[in-house]
Amino acid sequence: MTHRQTNTRKKIRHRTGKTRAVTPSVHPAGPSPRDPEVLGRLAGEVAIRTFPASQRDQWRRQIYEQMLLTSRCIDGPNFQKVSPEDVSRMIRLYDDRFFDGQILSAASAEGISFQLSSRMTSVGGKLVTQYPEGNYDGRRQFELVLSSTLLFQTFEDVSRPIEVAGCVCHDRLEAMQRIAEHEFVHLIEMLIWNDGNCSEARYQSIAHRYFGHTDYQHNLITQRERAAVRFNIRVGDDVVFHHEGHRMQGRINRITRRATVLVPNPAGQKFSDGKRYSRYYVPLERLRRVE
Repeated sequence: MTHRQTNTRKKIRHRTGKTRAVTPSVHPAGPSPRDPEVLGRLAGEVAIRTFPASQRDQWRRQIYEQMLLTSRCIDGPNFQKVSPEDVSRMIRLYDDRFFDGQILSAASAEGISFQLSSRMTSVGGKLVTQYPEGNYDGRRQFELVLSSTLLFQTFEDVSRPIEVAGCVCHDRLEAMQRIAEHEFVHLIEMLIWNDGNCSEARYQSIAHRYFGHTDYQHNLITQRERAAVRFNIRVGDDVVFHHEGHRMQGRINRITRRATVLVPNPAGQKFSDGKRYSRYYVPLERLRRVE
């Protein structure tokens, strides 16, 4: 779960497969971009406000149930489909309950979008802050992204306890909530202070007081873990697979959504070991480990 800043005069397009951004509309009566009075008031509130655990847990459960009731994709706790609209809806529900709708109102005055990424294979989410004018004091654009890959790999075919931000998650929807909470705190910090780091005290104080987080990391199921548990294959293993009717043998160089297998080939690319290989991207279920 990360935060990233970019400084560019052109909007950066993040390629995330077949996903699309959802941008909440800016309310005509909302604050102006980077309104110092609004951000100052939010800073004072966010810095000291806290909630009883019972209130916090009740609101989180209400958001959980509301997502099940209103989403066109999320049809159960371990849903098989999710959309950027679900990310937007979830964040808005948190903002309405915990911040009286103030965070997204201020963020929308500058620009905010929500996405899902199938290419994020190690982090559960990220908050990207862009500076289209090339000026850190100018208008910003926020992009809050959750990893669909990690969500769908978790609570699927590898069974073990799952924690996100120090909170035990019992199903995929709870994991999605915890990741969304984590990235929402990143948004709050960047919106108000134009700076933030989840390993620092201010971030951790906000995350703990508002959402009960006791850590800033996750242990969602990665593809590397699935490869080891389900298929008994790891980076560095020799494997065989079939490609266009031919039996191929090579070594696993990397595991993300698929395994990158290097197959010796005199006409292939030269690697750091001085040998030449062709690179193949193979689904895990098509690989067999060479004993």
